Amino acid sequence: MGVTDVVRGDDLLDSTPRQVLLYGALGLSEQLPDYYHLPLVVGADGRRLAKRHGDTRLSFYRQRGVPPQRLTALLARWCGIDVGAGVRPDELIQSLDLKALPRRPIVFGPADDTWLLSGKP
Repeated sequence: MGVTDVVRGDDLLDSTPRQVLLYGALGLSEQLPDYYHLPLVVGADGRRLAKRHGDTRLSFYRQRGVPPQRLTALLARWCGIDVGAGVRPDELIQSLDLKALPRRPIVFGPADDTWLLSGKP
């Protein structure tokens, strides 16, 4: 298959042992990918981000003129990478270390929403 890395939410962590066993059962143990489980983004109430937290879809922010670089900057901040509001995805990738990502859920709160919509650094 050529898959070398699996990056997904930590809500799927429990599935990993079954998938590792399947690789072994199929004789593919040498091709086992590296698994990375990232913390989920949750609302201020600690529950998985959903419609109950308001409209947090990318299309919502696009329609309001939020540039993609600003959204990328928010992701960078959540990952502990200090960048300006104009960061490009290729710049973020150079700084990203999956092993250094936070281990607990990431909270998308009203301050994040306001920051995205304000356009201020």
